[in-house]
Amino acid sequence: MAALATASAAALGGVALLSWRWSRPQSMEDVPARMKRLVLVEANKDIAQARLEVEEVDTPKPRKGQVLIKVAAAPVNPSDDGVWKVPPKKGYPLALGNEGSGKVVASGGGLLASRLLGKNVAFAVTGVPTYAEYAVAKAEIIPRIFTLPPGLPAEDGCAFFVNPFTVVGIVETIKEQGGKAFIHTAAASQLGQMMVKYCKCEGITLVNLVRRQEQVALLQGLGAEHIVNTGESDWQAKLARLIADLKIKYAFDAIAGEMPGNLLTMLPPGSTVWVYGVLSKDPVGNIQSLDLIYRGKKIEGFLLLSWIMKDGMLKGFLRFTRTANKVRKHIKGVFASEFRETTLAGMHADYCSASSMTGVKMRVRPHGG
Repeated sequence: MAALATASAAALGGVALLSWRWSRPQSMEDVPARMKRLVLVEANKDIAQARLEVEEVDTPKPRKGQVLIKVAAAPVNPSDDGVWKVPPKKGYPLALGNEGSGKVVASGGGLLASRLLGKNVAFAVTGVPTYAEYAVAKAEIIPRIFTLPPGLPAEDGCAFFVNPFTVVGIVETIKEQGGKAFIHTAAASQLGQMMVKYCKCEGITLVNLVRRQEQVALLQGLGAEHIVNTGESDWQAKLARLIADLKIKYAFDAIAGEMPGNLLTMLPPGSTVWVYGVLSKDPVGNIQSLDLIYRGKKIEGFLLLSWIMKDGMLKGFLRFTRTANKVRKHIKGVFASEFRETTLAGMHADYCSASSMTGVKMRVRPHGG
């Protein structure tokens, strides 16, 4: 009995010591007092004329329940430049970046925060800018910080959220409609390449629309079966045959302009086209009224956050977690990205000159790389 009591006391002492240690702030390395970050100082509808600057600020310190992440990389998504066009409601400067990855180098204390210390993580937290050398984020039960798989360099997990989550959301939306095939535009993009690979895993037939012959070859190399080059004069006839042969009723469009209307016209009655991007920078048009009124066709918008939260907070949390687990499982394969490196100082100029790049995502390396 005495031995049992001694062992129990030792175990309780160990738990108490661990709890005390986790409750206190911890740091793995020396963190500089000042850091650099990229900010918007003047918006402009012409993004090339917007003014972005690198500024030096105090490095944030994590409070209890928070972690300090040394940012390894942060992607530049096509949707990110929207904030460059409109003056921010809270005034300038506006710190930039929506998602990123890095290493947790300090904890403000608390169980959830301390367990992340030393881990490579991906994160996307509202109000936490990622084009910065360091970022502070809260470790929560409903996570916005995810540990990366062993062996994956921290910088390669930077595009964990926006593109992979969108791919999963689109495919799940098709499945919810009972669909087994759909059309996807801008298919040679980084997201489009992920879509090709993910649809093969999920048993969904995909018709890919691209603009150039080299993009056809790119997708063929990934195993894409159905590819239509809209740069060819007979592309609509080719697409119409595929729609009939594969009995397609759904399409997801990232271009806007006349493309959604063109797709809606070619699709059969009862079809739906979702618009989730505006790569053309033109409003949606060329929609035939009779398609909407008499043929039961629909055109809808698709927003990732709305898809996640469409059934309320609890189901949204479960959907987010399931999606994150899928992405984590396939981050080295299906959802792997090819990146072009840039710096905090060079990002704006590099982004504005990169419109012709096919299937390569830009990422900011705040500490160089």
